[in-house]
Amino acid sequence: MKALARQLFKTFLFAAIISIAANCIYYSVTQKGVDYDKALPKIIEGIVLLNIIVFVMSLPSLFLVNLAYWNNLAVRLILYFSGSIVFLITSLLLHLPPQSKVVYLLTGGIFLAVHAVFYYLWVKKRA
Repeated sequence: MKALARQLFKTFLFAAIISIAANCIYYSVTQKGVDYDKALPKIIEGIVLLNIIVFVMSLPSLFLVNLAYWNNLAVRLILYFSGSIVFLITSLLLHLPPQSKVVYLLTGGIFLAVHAVFYYLWVKKRA
């Protein structure tokens, strides 16, 4: 369980860093001429909060320490990826301004991609 929890925490850290960079780039491209010094702390705070939400939604993956769950591929994929996929679906269904929707989808997509990379490495290591 310790290794899986550590992996999930690494996913959170890498996804947060990449999401902050990607959303800062998105902000600088879409908001030309706006004071970036005042916006940067708000962007970082918002992206970290969104990543915490996706992280909490991904906690069911910790149930994979049970070998019965790990050996069943369907259950393994559902438990591992359901949090970030539900976050993306919810982001699509919420009535948000287009700029906010892009930030939510970008953050959720990056978390899902980083989570998938760590899943691949975990499966490769256990095989």
